[in-house]
Amino acid sequence: MSNKINSLETLRGIAALMVALYHYPSTSFLYFEDGFLAVYFFFSLSGFVITLNYFNKINNFNDLIRFQTRRFFRLYPVHLLLLLTVLCIQFLKLIALKFFNLDSTNYAFSPVNIFSLTDFFQHIFLTQSITNFGNFLSWNSVAWTISAEFYAYLIFGLLTLIVRRNKKIFIILLLLYILFEELITLSLKYYINSVFLNCLFYFSIGSIVYFIYEKTKFRINDFYFIIFLLIVISYNKIFYLNNAILFAVFIYLILIIKHNTILFKCLNFSPLVYFGSVSYSFYMIHQSVLYLYIQSLKFIFGINFNNMSGVTTNTGNPYYDTLIMLSYIAISLFIASFIYKFVEQKFRR
Repeated sequence: MSNKINSLETLRGIAALMVALYHYPSTSFLYFEDGFLAVYFFFSLSGFVITLNYFNKINNFNDLIRFQTRRFFRLYPVHLLLLLTVLCIQFLKLIALKFFNLDSTNYAFSPVNIFSLTDFFQHIFLTQSITNFGNFLSWNSVAWTISAEFYAYLIFGLLTLIVRRNKKIFIILLLLYILFEELITLSLKYYINSVFLNCLFYFSIGSIVYFIYEKTKFRINDFYFIIFLLIVISYNKIFYLNNAILFAVFIYLILIIKHNTILFKCLNFSPLVYFGSVSYSFYMIHQSVLYLYIQSLKFIFGINFNNMSGVTTNTGNPYYDTLIMLSYIAISLFIASFIYKFVEQKFRR
């Protein structure tokens, strides 16, 4: 199974890269307009991996506490580091605005409810994407997914403990949620953020993939992988399947591919697996790196960027934008490797 996990780790890295390509909306040749969908792919992937690793291990309340504690130290140290980083950036911006003659629309601690104290404390407790009491995209905006993921883990752990490893009941409960997710979202819209409930939907489908995979005995080669994937994509164009279904099928096909196939060997290529390993730190840091990088290019090197409503967008030159895209991703990966080594791994242990 370790090789299969390596394959999924590579997919996690590719998904993080898609998000990073999306977050610099520009004329870059690498701009990926649908990159935001990769965030939801994370949740389907997490649903599978968490069910694989923990469904049979949560037998009592102490197991639940251990599980959630491990999840906490997997997510929170990097989240807190980046939250404090964004706080420092805003203080530095405040100082720069005070001593340099910068554009008056370029606020520090933006007044449009992006850096409110309420939202800061929601980040501290990882509730920013759970409640409707603030802006879930505030501060380090990408951290909304960490908020949703942490509480998805908690719900998974509680549900696993309640059903006592009874797979049939667990699957039935997941299917009921999947079927009635829209109704549940409508009923709870004044209290619970719909984005969190949608993430639970993707997580639940990923979890069900595990139980299907568990019963699968056959394996496929590259040819059948491509054929099955093209069938599903074509079917989607006709019947407009939910993206969660597409993600589930894709993950399932990756899991059942033979070890001697080209695709399997590519997904287990060590540099790609490593990128997948550091992808969480990469994902968490990339927007801060992009912001600081653009400010450096503007004020130190004098590169002109387009501006929309006080927000820097892009240069308008596809060659410059592509170079900026590549270099900001490389810088993010470099920093992420250190965060992974000195923060992630330390707290995992």
